[in-house]
Amino acid sequence: MKIKISENLFNFAKLLSKKAELYLVGGYVRNYFLGVLNSDIDLTSKLTVEALEKLTQGTQYKVQFKNKELGTALILTENEVWEYSTFRKEVYPPNGSHTPVKVTFISDLLQDAKRRDFTANAIYYNILKDEIVDVYSGTLDIKKKKLKAVETPDYVFENDGLRILRMVRLSCELNFKLERETYLKAKQMVYRLKDISGTRKYEELVKILNSGTRYSISNKNAFKKGLKMFNAMGIWSTYFPSVAKINYKTVLKAQPDKRFIALLIDLINTVNPDCIAYYLEFALGKDGLNFSKADQKETIQSINAYFDALNGISNKKYFFNYYNQFEIISDLLAKTSKNKFKKYNFYFKYINKFKIPIQIKDIKVSAQDIKEAYPQIPAKKYKQILEELFNRVFDAKVKNEKEELLKEVKNLIDFWNSDDYN
Repeated sequence: MKIKISENLFNFAKLLSKKAELYLVGGYVRNYFLGVLNSDIDLTSKLTVEALEKLTQGTQYKVQFKNKELGTALILTENEVWEYSTFRKEVYPPNGSHTPVKVTFISDLLQDAKRRDFTANAIYYNILKDEIVDVYSGTLDIKKKKLKAVETPDYVFENDGLRILRMVRLSCELNFKLERETYLKAKQMVYRLKDISGTRKYEELVKILNSGTRYSISNKNAFKKGLKMFNAMGIWSTYFPSVAKINYKTVLKAQPDKRFIALLIDLINTVNPDCIAYYLEFALGKDGLNFSKADQKETIQSINAYFDALNGISNKKYFFNYYNQFEIISDLLAKTSKNKFKKYNFYFKYINKFKIPIQIKDIKVSAQDIKEAYPQIPAKKYKQILEELFNRVFDAKVKNEKEELLKEVKNLIDFWNSDDYN
C-alpha cells in the first residue's frame, strides 16, 4: 500500500465499503509525504456517526461520540484509537470564534475539502483503492515546503480565526514557509483572534513554544520563528493588554518546559506594569488566558519569585514566600544573574540538606502541645510563640524536636516576663 496502515484499519475500511468509501485525511497523510511518523489518524467518509455506530454493532470496533452536531467520534479497537468526522459543510459566525453555527452533513468529498484550512492538510487517501485525492494540489505545496490556504485566505481565516495560530504553529513544526498571500491576509485579519477563547489561544501558544520538539524535521529553534511572527503580525495584542510586541530575551534561553514562564518574564520586562500581580491576574484570568484560580496563583507566585530574587531580598524572607517556586525559576535566574542564583541556590540546598522547616506547620510542636505543657499560658499567645519558635528553628538556634521546642517555650516566656524584655 502507498500509505502504511494497520490491518485493523484496513479491515474497518472493508466493513464500511458497502455503505461508503473511507479516507485518511489531514496530518497523517501530509506527514507521509514528509517522511514523518505520526500516530494521530483522522478518518472521514459520508457516513454520519449514528450510521457508523449502527454499522459497527457486534464488531470489534466501538464508536464513541465526541460531538454529534459536528459529526465527530472516536473509533476504538484493541490498542488503536482513530478520530472520525462526517463529510460536512460549515457556516461560521461573523466574529471568527472557531465554532460553526450551522453544520450540514454531505456526501461530496470536494465540498468537505473546502472546510479544511491549508492545502497540505486537505489531501485524502482512499484506503481500499490505494488512491490519493488531492483537491488543492497539496502534495505539490508539500514538496515546496509551503503552507497555503485552501480556496482563498479570506475564506479560510474569515471562517475561523484560530487558523491564524495554526498557521504559525505548522510553519514552525514543519519548517514550512508561508505563501505570501496567505501570510498577508492572516496578518490583516489578526483581529479575528480576539473572539477565540483564552484556553484555545494558550494551548496553541504552548504548542508553538514547543514546536521544535514535535517532529524530526523540526528545527530545535523553530519557536523563535513563531515568536518573530507574533511580533511582526501584532498577535500579542490579542493575548495580553497594552502590548503589541514583546522584547524577547529570557524565553530565548529557556528550556522547552520553562518557555511560557520565561515568556511572561519578558512580557513583564516589556510592559513594566506598576503591579506585576495585578497585571498578570488580568492577563491570565477569565478575560485573558482563562487560567484556573489555582494556576493563576501558582504562575504569578513564580513570576514574583523571579523578580524578588533579582531584587535580592533576604534569604529567610525569600524562602518563606517562594520555596516551592524556586526550582521553577532557578534555571531562568541562573541565565540572568549568576550571582543571585548562587546566593539563593546555596540556601535552597542548605534548607533541603538539613530539612529546615519553611512553614510554621513544619515545626514539630503545635498549639495543643503548648496548651498541654503550659496550661497557664493564654491561648492568644500561641500564635506569637509558634512564630518565634519557627524563626529560631529556621535560624538553627534550636533543634526541630518536640522536647527541645517545648523547653524553648519556657525560655521565651521567661524572657518576655524579664526586666530585660520590658
